[in-house]
Amino acid sequence: MIDLIITPEINALCNNKDNELNVLVQARAKDDYQFIKKRKNLNLAIVIDRSGSMSGQPLEEAKKSAIMLVEKLAQTDRISIIAYDNYSQIIVPSTLCHNKRFIIGEISRIDVGGSTNLHGGWLLGAEEVAKYKNNKSINRVLLLSDGNANGGICDPFEIFRQVDRLSETGISTSTYGLGHHFNEELMIGMANNGKGQGYYGETAEDLVDPFEEEFELLANTIATNLKLKVKIPHFVNLKSMNQLNGTYLNWSIPDLALGGEGWALFKLSIKKEFIKDKPMEVLSCKLEYKNLEGDNHSTEDHKLILEPLKPSAFSEIEMNEKVNSRVLEVTIADYQREAREAALRGEWHQVDRIIGYAKNIGDHHEWLKQNIMAIEKYAINRQAQQFTKEAYYSAEKLDKRLASYNEDAVNYNIDHEIAKPSFLRRKLERGKRMY
Repeated sequence: MIDLIITPEINALCNNKDNELNVLVQARAKDDYQFIKKRKNLNLAIVIDRSGSMSGQPLEEAKKSAIMLVEKLAQTDRISIIAYDNYSQIIVPSTLCHNKRFIIGEISRIDVGGSTNLHGGWLLGAEEVAKYKNNKSINRVLLLSDGNANGGICDPFEIFRQVDRLSETGISTSTYGLGHHFNEELMIGMANNGKGQGYYGETAEDLVDPFEEEFELLANTIATNLKLKVKIPHFVNLKSMNQLNGTYLNWSIPDLALGGEGWALFKLSIKKEFIKDKPMEVLSCKLEYKNLEGDNHSTEDHKLILEPLKPSAFSEIEMNEKVNSRVLEVTIADYQREAREAALRGEWHQVDRIIGYAKNIGDHHEWLKQNIMAIEKYAINRQAQQFTKEAYYSAEKLDKRLASYNEDAVNYNIDHEIAKPSFLRRKLERGKRMY
């Protein structure tokens, strides 16, 4: 069902010198799976922040987004609705979507309350999902907040620990930040540890895109719990380039959806004394995952074998454009994180310098060029809240996004992007609606 493809930056090794090369590992559905329309049932909890700061349009738009998601669900899907402020309340206990009018009516009646017991809301949502969890459904908590956790358990690392433990039982967590005052490190940390997605909207209206993206991703998911197992010979040093979760030689890849490929990027280093005159195996990978029925599957071992060449022959080999593009993406992501840290310290001249570096290397990649320019405007205006959130979410997406098949590595056209499924679109700003 799943193909694993290993592509080196240069399809050879160079004799008589230390070698360093980037390798792209891609996971995608096999061609004969592209036309299967079946999808997993969904078992979801939508957890809505109704604290005082959500009063007015933010809460109304949050409710509209939740209603939009409910309207897209099938009758065989399950949904529960939780609202939280100081306390958490089950608005709709987990139910099949037979009576959407009732569910929507209950969402519409959610009213504003007090402070923000984020952990309590998440936990109650998780408990509702757990009641009907099974391997043949996608079990997920969708958590929305516009602020910082200031009630119940507030320690991020304790929350991360609980979210991670829950994900190991098969219940994932996605998070939705709203505005400029929520704790992005908490929200993204929960999404990463929860094996879900992290989104944000600058305004309540901007949440429409994330909810649409989440539903389309869930509706098209074909494989979950992807684990990339890597083996290397003793003479190879390996570094993970995109910041995937996991441990050394055992990484998690985001859930795989139709039309998209998950990926990992590695840098391999080999000392010249280990390079001989015959083809050498330098990397072996296999992918373990769960299919639509919840059964465990694994690909065969895929090996990367490269032939050593003389320097003159090696210099004639062209570099792979797709690998180069992914290297550029993760490099830009690193610059965005570095610039964010400088902005948090108030070192705006350092931010300007780092953005300048990013612009220079991304100048010939239209999407990345426009992405950097979109973030730069917040730096020019010294808008710290906007800059730090957009840089953080942009970097996370660059590292972990699902890429569409045959994606143009250099050119960018907004109309082409809008025509794609929403979970494959290359947005210019993560916190803004695309259209």
